[in-house]
Amino acid sequence: MVNIVVVSHSARLAEGVAELAGQMQHSGCRLLLAAGIEDPDNPIGTDAIRVMQAIEEAYTPSGVLLLMDLGSALLSAETALELIDPGMRANVRLCAAPLVEGTLAAVVAASGGASLADTAKEAERALQAKRAQLGEQDMPDDADSAPVLGNDAVEACWTVRNAAGLHARPAARLAAALAPFHAALVLHKGDKHADPRSLNQITLLQVRRGDEIRLQAQGEDAPAALQAFEQLAQADFGDEPTPESGSTPILRGRAVAVQRITAPVFWMQRAHPVIPAGRIAPEQIEVEQQRLRQAIAATLNDLSRLAERTHQLLGKQHAGIFGAQSMLIDDPDLQTAAFNLITLKHCCAAEAWRTELDAMAQAYRELDDPYLQARELDVRDLLWRTLTHLTNGGPEVAQPPAPSVLLGDELFPSEVMMLDRRLTKGVVLSAGSPVSHSAILASALGIPMVVETGDGLKSLKEGERITLDAARGEILRANG
Repeated sequence: MVNIVVVSHSARLAEGVAELAGQMQHSGCRLLLAAGIEDPDNPIGTDAIRVMQAIEEAYTPSGVLLLMDLGSALLSAETALELIDPGMRANVRLCAAPLVEGTLAAVVAASGGASLADTAKEAERALQAKRAQLGEQDMPDDADSAPVLGNDAVEACWTVRNAAGLHARPAARLAAALAPFHAALVLHKGDKHADPRSLNQITLLQVRRGDEIRLQAQGEDAPAALQAFEQLAQADFGDEPTPESGSTPILRGRAVAVQRITAPVFWMQRAHPVIPAGRIAPEQIEVEQQRLRQAIAATLNDLSRLAERTHQLLGKQHAGIFGAQSMLIDDPDLQTAAFNLITLKHCCAAEAWRTELDAMAQAYRELDDPYLQARELDVRDLLWRTLTHLTNGGPEVAQPPAPSVLLGDELFPSEVMMLDRRLTKGVVLSAGSPVSHSAILASALGIPMVVETGDGLKSLKEGERITLDAARGEILRANG
């Protein structure tokens, strides 16, 4: 099996890529990192010796594929290639694919048993899906006409129920599930088609919720391939099930002993940091920039602890929610934009950070995909957490004095993981989203949650006893 080496200037960047690749559920394919240098004061860089060692560790006769981030990473990779045993060199390939998209595509292809050449091809085509979604290009030339299968071809159809369609993880699961079969396979959506063993090609189909897809198969193991497809489709391609469009948004906690709960109301209160008004003096610019750096660092530490706690309670996949949040704010471009605002507008660190993250949240809200729209809550979670550090507060969630049903307008993902489950019998929100990370985490923790109840929720008083029927999405005033 082909193995993969990621060569990057940044160890943290490479670890993030590896974490994303882990979400693709690859098995067998090894992903090794040769990233950063052993200098605590200046850790950014690449080391040809480290790259060589990674190649040697990853080597199999099937080959090793290297993906690099920037120019000097390529130089280090080329130097490493000269240092390894000549017998290995023929089975090692440097790939010009984009680091993140290319690595994900390569992991899926290699895990499916693709050759070194085919794995490299998949990686190099990884940008096509993004470019197609942005309208920068049409489908690739080799997708103009579907392969013609014989009269003995069999097929199966499925209407996709996944809230986010066949995004990266379900697409990767489909590609992995069909990789072992030798039958000729073609996946259709309308007048478009794809090789269902290719993550890139599945992504290019842009399969959304409600789309009908059709898998055609021809060959000795075609029936088995269709059976594998149908089993995976019935399981929503490994995604969590979501409410049908138009139904009352209800989330059922997994492994919850009771779905009907009676308890007093506890209204959640969140402290809102106060941002100083006015302009700062020129001599305060560097001070404010440093304060922002420290607040971001404190937030990243918070997220690291949240990820560790989530991993312990729920596993790696759910912990990835906070890994993704870390990647959002540990973005040099985002931070530079905020620093520039402080310099140019003479605004305080809190105002600059709020301006940048408000713009990011608005960009998510304007998307037409409900799953992606819900990510704006993660951005505001990060903003709240960072602002509390800037204003010398601390992101805390007030806990009820006794077992209660928690009420509020919304609940951030980080707040869900800070709840005391002994005291939290359920959650009811006037807003929220059934596909938000808050809802996903609550469901995984076994906390019944009902969202989008509207302004009528405000009629309930602190301490009033209610019955929460999460199975029906109903809130009733309790008798007695």
